[in-house]
Amino acid sequence: MLAAATAYVMRQLDEAATLLPKLPEVMRSATSTPSVIVSADGKVLETIQTEYREPVDIDKVPVKVIYAILAAEDKRFYDHGGVDPVGMFRAVFNTASGRRVEGGSTLTMQLAKQAFTSTDRTMERKVKDMALATLIERRLTKDQILNLYLNTVYFGSGAYGISAAAEVYFGKDLNDLSYAEAAMLARCVRRPSVENPFVDLKTSTRNRDVVLRTMLDEGWVSEEDYEKSLVEPVKLRRDKVAGLSGKKLAPYFVDYVRSYLRENLPSVDLSGGGYRVETTLHFGLQQQVDSVIRDQVNSLRRSRVTTGAFVVMDSEGRIKAMTGGPSYDRNQFNVVTQGRRQPGSAFKPFIYAAAFEYGTLSPYGSVSNEPFKIREGNGYRYIRGGGKGGSVSVRSAMMYSINVPAMWAIQGVGVRNAVHLAKSAFGFNSDLPAVPSVALGAGEVSLLEMASAYSVFQTGGDRVVPFCVVRVIGPDGLPVKKNEPTVIRRVISSDAARGMDSLLRAVAVSGTGRAAGRITNARGKTGTTSDNKDAWFCGYTDKFVGIGWVANEIPREGRSPRYGSMAEWVMGGDVVAPIWARVMDRVHAFYPEKKSELSSAVEQESRRQRDEEPGDEPPDEQRAATSEPGPPEDMRTVPLNDESTLVPNEPAKVVEPPAAPIKIDQETLSVEVCADSGQRATVYCPEKVRKEFKRGSEPKGRCPIHRG
Repeated sequence: MLAAATAYVMRQLDEAATLLPKLPEVMRSATSTPSVIVSADGKVLETIQTEYREPVDIDKVPVKVIYAILAAEDKRFYDHGGVDPVGMFRAVFNTASGRRVEGGSTLTMQLAKQAFTSTDRTMERKVKDMALATLIERRLTKDQILNLYLNTVYFGSGAYGISAAAEVYFGKDLNDLSYAEAAMLARCVRRPSVENPFVDLKTSTRNRDVVLRTMLDEGWVSEEDYEKSLVEPVKLRRDKVAGLSGKKLAPYFVDYVRSYLRENLPSVDLSGGGYRVETTLHFGLQQQVDSVIRDQVNSLRRSRVTTGAFVVMDSEGRIKAMTGGPSYDRNQFNVVTQGRRQPGSAFKPFIYAAAFEYGTLSPYGSVSNEPFKIREGNGYRYIRGGGKGGSVSVRSAMMYSINVPAMWAIQGVGVRNAVHLAKSAFGFNSDLPAVPSVALGAGEVSLLEMASAYSVFQTGGDRVVPFCVVRVIGPDGLPVKKNEPTVIRRVISSDAARGMDSLLRAVAVSGTGRAAGRITNARGKTGTTSDNKDAWFCGYTDKFVGIGWVANEIPREGRSPRYGSMAEWVMGGDVVAPIWARVMDRVHAFYPEKKSELSSAVEQESRRQRDEEPGDEPPDEQRAATSEPGPPEDMRTVPLNDESTLVPNEPAKVVEPPAAPIKIDQETLSVEVCADSGQRATVYCPEKVRKEFKRGSEPKGRCPIHRG
């Protein structure tokens, strides 16, 4: 019998020996930190973990906390070798006599059970625990065992380890715990799910008193502290720890970061802990943008404005703020990245830029304002609008957002050419319809696409790609991913980009977007769609791009929301441009910006041309029909679709004077030309060179060879 028992014990020791190599892995997991997503200004936006852990070194655990743990679980810890015969005998005697049920497990045995064995209450499991505890005691010091126990044991309410428990239950650091609080926590490990102070405060208080009495008997607490601790009121933490509740700051942006990681770094498991994701967001600015959008939407509810969104990006593509809606709790749909909405007249700059690039218009020329025909099936219909007819300067057409000239502009370029350039040069991935009404914003795009597209005008012809993550650091402290700004060079010519930049400054100074003009270096374009369902202001300064949008979102149970009309006066220039200005005020508070020479020159030129061409401005009674409503009234009754095409049976009446440079005080002019034809280069020219010309002798036309 004795030989059989000995053989059984030896077999258990051999099996336990095979488990011990896993001990370092267990220790590492016990001391691993949660993954965090942090902002550029150092704010933790989200803590990611399936369990709440706060690893702590034994040297930093207060003595009173250690005594409380030993009093609750293993007061003879420093006297035994993993198995305590005295404790075991006492447990058997008390259980057999009916006094109370005791397990007799030492702290080391509890660690073995937690790390390696099951929770079954059988003799075989108890023997395994004893074998493992014996080997653990041979491998580790007492302090190492205690340190591992303090960081791995479960205290209930998602808290693993004594430090996490102090934070979860009392909102305190370990050093700030009282004797009573330490004693209450120490006893939680017996039945953590049902005898923790959140679930059963009465039992937890009774358990606390038992631990305090043991501490007094062992001389680990004074009589005075013992008496005080017995009557100390329990002050539990009322709120939940952010890491446990799933609470996140800048939630729309954090969701976007998480989706980026899933798509681009599928091997990174944030829930495993140890990762640090450093982002581009400025949390201080984000709070300001959230406040502006929330306040403005609330103030406009009587005008049927129920939602709004905004994104701020710097000139190298870093997303500094992203507000996907006025309330994440109400609606987690991020309009900035997930939404596709019609941009209205905010899309016109890309059509005019295509005309500049193809050489059919100049920023300094004029464009027809005459009625034109469209073909509808086998018939024709005249489309009128745009005020007095004749022609207007391109500058005035942009400043006052006159719709008819934009239709002539896209006719000159060609619808498919314009759509192709929007995708290839300006980076739109959305499905833009190849129909004439795309000139008035008939397609659907996202705010983030618009931010990237408008960067082309900001940078003088380059397009920056928005990004949200700067660096991902792994659990080993080494970088897993590092992102640098991505700039796609020369997507359109600098002449076309700077020409549009001048026009967009004119819009902000004297046109439909003048509510935004007070912002240093502001340029931009308003947009309002048919029936006032969407209103936009898309703009930028020298350093930042900002895209704002509002709408009337109508939630539907179990389905995606629909969008209704807002009040007639809710337009891009009247509502969103002021919102844009308020946001950019906050941006400049964090990132001051000086007025540029170019911005001043464009401002002076805009005012000079406005004074010299007063006839270009639509009369007050016509302005409502020409300056923002998406398709004008007569266009709404005759939708332009695949069967409706512009009929070029009347001359476009495009007046195209020689292109003038922005700066007129130089004798020479630098022009990008095609290496094959020697004419001004288009986006399709395979090889482009920049040459200096004496003013007046530069090429006037676009390359006739490479036209797409």
